[in-house]
Amino acid sequence: MPSPTYPHLELVDWPFRVVPIRGDTVIWAGRQQLKGQVERLVRNISRRSVSSLHLMWADFGAGKTHTLYYIESLAKEHNLLPIYVEWPKKTATFVDVYRGIASHFSRSLLSRLFWSCCDRKGVDEILGWASEEFPDFAAILECLYRDEDTPLIHEWLRAELGVTRRELATIGVRNPIKTSDDAIQALVILAGLVASSGDYGKLLLMLDEFQRVDHLPPRVRRDVNTGIHTLFNACPESLTIILSFSFGRPDNIRFLLADEVRSRADLESIQLPEMSDTEAMEFVLDLLKHYRGQGGTELFFPFTKESCQVILRDTGRLTPRRIMKRFDVVLRRAEEEIRDEAITHITPEYALRVLREIPIREDDES
Repeated sequence: MPSPTYPHLELVDWPFRVVPIRGDTVIWAGRQQLKGQVERLVRNISRRSVSSLHLMWADFGAGKTHTLYYIESLAKEHNLLPIYVEWPKKTATFVDVYRGIASHFSRSLLSRLFWSCCDRKGVDEILGWASEEFPDFAAILECLYRDEDTPLIHEWLRAELGVTRRELATIGVRNPIKTSDDAIQALVILAGLVASSGDYGKLLLMLDEFQRVDHLPPRVRRDVNTGIHTLFNACPESLTIILSFSFGRPDNIRFLLADEVRSRADLESIQLPEMSDTEAMEFVLDLLKHYRGQGGTELFFPFTKESCQVILRDTGRLTPRRIMKRFDVVLRRAEEEIRDEAITHITPEYALRVLREIPIREDDES
């Protein structure tokens, strides 16, 4: 256990963060039933080669992005290649979504996947398969085989604007990735390389903030939905997609997804509603426990059980974001006073006084 960064609080780091931390190990606080569901989902994904599509719905501030980060960390432990992409705020075609996914495939990763596939199946078989699926991608793989060091490989893969056909012709590629069909074909190759490499069992695409398609013109929304179900159909194995949504009512999903996509979704969705009183208290305790320094003995310190209850009652809708904001503001105010020994604990009266002194706008609550 590291030494406390805040020894007067008996904490090794700040426990209340509105923006989730992303990394190889993501902590989970409270909601043990949901944690079990998420862990079971990742295990099932990793144990089956068949492709799957899953929906995740969360109330505003209910911890959806943190849950996706947790899935990402679990996936790495279960032989999956997770790719997290926040849905682009401006989308003209499925290619815009593809760019976000392709940006995660560095030259080193693409090269490693290609050579791992060649070691297992042979260069001729891999290049032959790629030529049948997407000849231009096969030309890119041939560049890797020849160990050509050119930025055009990545510029083409990422569908970067401004790359001309004349430039691409120098590496044997005829056309840039410009259409949704091009993007789908490229993703089929990438998913196939991942699954055939032996390094990973499956590609896991997590597309966050999918509710943003609600603001797109109907033509673009259709193109996006068509892209998703066409990609899914083209990859009966080796691919799992998680689409996540943030809004107040889960039945709104049916207005955003085409029938073809909804019909392919797994029956068991992941839902993150508001917490119960018990779940909220467990959430706070787990955070304090995780960041507790050596020698800390009081479960709630620097709070008391009663002050935690008071803050939670003042929170209203119990979502992680709303809880974090209130505990954060109270602890920030108390930190110096505890350090200077002006107070010893955060009492219920102290917590309520701080919350009453700081106006919380309704638009801060989403």
